[in-house]
Amino acid sequence: MKKEMEILELELVKKQFEKHCAFSMGIQEIRQASPHYDRLWVTRELARVKEAYDLVVRYGAPSFAGIKDLRLQLQDAAKGRTLGAMDLRFISDEIRAVENIQAYFQASEASGPMLQELVDALGDVRKVAVRIDACVSMNGEVYDHASAALKAIRKAISGCLQDISQEVTRFISRNHAKLMDTVTTIRNGRTCVLVKISEKNSIDGFIHGESASGQTAYIEPRSLIVLNNRLQSLKSQEESEIERILHSLTLLVKEHAFALLGNLDTFALLDSIFAKGLWAKEMDGCVAMIVQPEELLIKQARHPLISKEQVVANTYKLQAPHHSLLITGSNTGGKTVTLKTIGLFVAMTLCGMPISCESAHIPMVDAIFVDIGDAQSIQESLSTFSSHISKLAKICDQVTAKSLVLLDELGGGTDPKEGEALAVAILDALRQSGAMIIATTHYSALKSYATQHEDILLSSVEFDMEAMRPTYRYIEGISGRSNALEIARRYGLKESILSNAAKRMEEGLQEQDKLMMKLEASRMELYEQKEKLHHRLDDVKKLQAELAHEKESFLQEKQRLIEALKQEQNELLAAKEEEAQSIIEELKQLQSDAKPHEIITLKSQLAKLKEEEENSTTSEESFAVGDYVLLKKYNYYGEIITLQKDRVCVLANGMRMNVTTADITHAKKKEQKKVKKNYTPKGIKTISLECNVIGMRVNEALPIIDKYLDDALLAKASTVRLVHGVGTGALRKAIHSYLKQHPRVESYRMGGQGEGGLGASIVTLKQKGAK
Repeated sequence: MKKEMEILELELVKKQFEKHCAFSMGIQEIRQASPHYDRLWVTRELARVKEAYDLVVRYGAPSFAGIKDLRLQLQDAAKGRTLGAMDLRFISDEIRAVENIQAYFQASEASGPMLQELVDALGDVRKVAVRIDACVSMNGEVYDHASAALKAIRKAISGCLQDISQEVTRFISRNHAKLMDTVTTIRNGRTCVLVKISEKNSIDGFIHGESASGQTAYIEPRSLIVLNNRLQSLKSQEESEIERILHSLTLLVKEHAFALLGNLDTFALLDSIFAKGLWAKEMDGCVAMIVQPEELLIKQARHPLISKEQVVANTYKLQAPHHSLLITGSNTGGKTVTLKTIGLFVAMTLCGMPISCESAHIPMVDAIFVDIGDAQSIQESLSTFSSHISKLAKICDQVTAKSLVLLDELGGGTDPKEGEALAVAILDALRQSGAMIIATTHYSALKSYATQHEDILLSSVEFDMEAMRPTYRYIEGISGRSNALEIARRYGLKESILSNAAKRMEEGLQEQDKLMMKLEASRMELYEQKEKLHHRLDDVKKLQAELAHEKESFLQEKQRLIEALKQEQNELLAAKEEEAQSIIEELKQLQSDAKPHEIITLKSQLAKLKEEEENSTTSEESFAVGDYVLLKKYNYYGEIITLQKDRVCVLANGMRMNVTTADITHAKKKEQKKVKKNYTPKGIKTISLECNVIGMRVNEALPIIDKYLDDALLAKASTVRLVHGVGTGALRKAIHSYLKQHPRVESYRMGGQGEGGLGASIVTLKQKGAK
């Protein structure tokens, strides 16, 4: 089986998966993967990979940081061998990784039951990590507080080092003339001074050696010997205490060694599964389905070892009534690539791996038999033909109705006549076994045989004769030609030789072969016409899309022009209205002694403006909720609050008026001009100091508030309260935006305690004459 997988290049594809693994045990899981022929196992593994793929697409892959292959260390701990501080640190990191994985799955909403089952199987040994973390630092150093004894020893070591430093300072001060340098050095773990070689006998102490130049002697003065001895003793005690601490931690790990080993195996499995999910995302692949009844359907398959720029996607299908697939076509046309792609995808699926295609139904087989390529053996004295026959003999003996058989150039390597007969006989025997067969051939006899049996699907790979290169396009239902003579002609073989070959081939063909060739030519012609129609259909669809885009652009431009025209019309109307208002004001201000012709002139100008305004609004207008309009009959201005076809409701002067679109026209809001009046109000209107608009829409509330503020100003109210409620805050924001632009609002704020809080706004109004 390993040989078959090498032929299908499964090992090379595995290397692509390995790149997505986080640690060595995950890589090992990928490398050990091989096809399984147990439906339950395959279905489970594919379900796990599908869940991982969904998680990777939505949330990215989980972090496996801190996980290493610690099997040897855990096995040592199980045997009672004391682990080093760094090994214990790695074990703690592995335990903490369990928390990270669990947190990833808790945070994700797409986790499925298959992967959750693995996560739930992770042993909870956090108490071991807590104990290790309390004693060992991230750098693998044992903390002072790991034990009281260690803390005391290290305190004593610190004091001893300080004593040594002081004694060295005193010694150097007394003997600096005899020293090469005022620095010290460590020899054999003991502090020494650098003495001139000529003065070595004048220093009372122990000589630890000389420098390479022979100019310096390393001497431990007698005054330091006792201190160095004490330091060595303390360091020995420190090492013993650290060893004791590490041993106690190792015993704790030993208690949970099997749980930790189980966690490592689970991490390796999760790592390999998510590596498959990452590969599927990178390759834009999918997880195949194992279906019943058995069928093969791979849509838009792309061989994963061919670069994305060069690979040609093809759809392969083998469904009832077909149970065998015979692929024909030119040499170098891609028949073997097709055969390997199908075989590889079946093998990858049975390994629990995703495949690089849009979707796939893969049959559950009990074995994959492969005879692809030249397996000539020098050691066994086998020729190419003998090697093929040897393989085919084993296949015919071992094949079952559940097997998948992949055969390249069936019957090749010997005399064509004998090869054809043998190929037909072998194919017939394999068909009778019920196996799923996919084979390639050049033999006409096999093509004729295929046309006589409805369970065999003929197909071919395309070859571009103009460019003299294969297109690698798979064509279902049409047998291909070898095109040997055409290819030879393109490569410069003499025409006389080609004519001779064509004549001999014609003479050797039987009537059935000739009919078969004509049928193939007719089918190919129909296929080419169908392809041309498909291309034309694609062009038509593309043209339709372009026309739809142009139509959309035209409609947008039309709308833009209409809006511009409406804007221009509104500006013109506003100008006319302002001019009319000016004339009205002049009429009001004229005294009774005004000359009659002046009044007549102004009235005629007003009538002319009114006529122009009516003429300008005869064109069809479009309206929307919120538009400011003029009610022609009543000369009222207001805002559209509802609109249904040609029926509108306008809020004007605090009243809701139901009219039609024919009764209104667009108007522009303008600030009221201050007009000096020659009268004094008879009295001040009394109003409530609170306006409640809770539950109203923005377009309903604002006109009411506008009217209320006008009344409040007339009543000379300085401060009022607007009650709008809390709700979503949309009404409050709209009211505040309105107040910010109101010319007579001095300031506003949110209500305080006892004033309604966030549900009310307190407004301070400018009094008349205030700037």
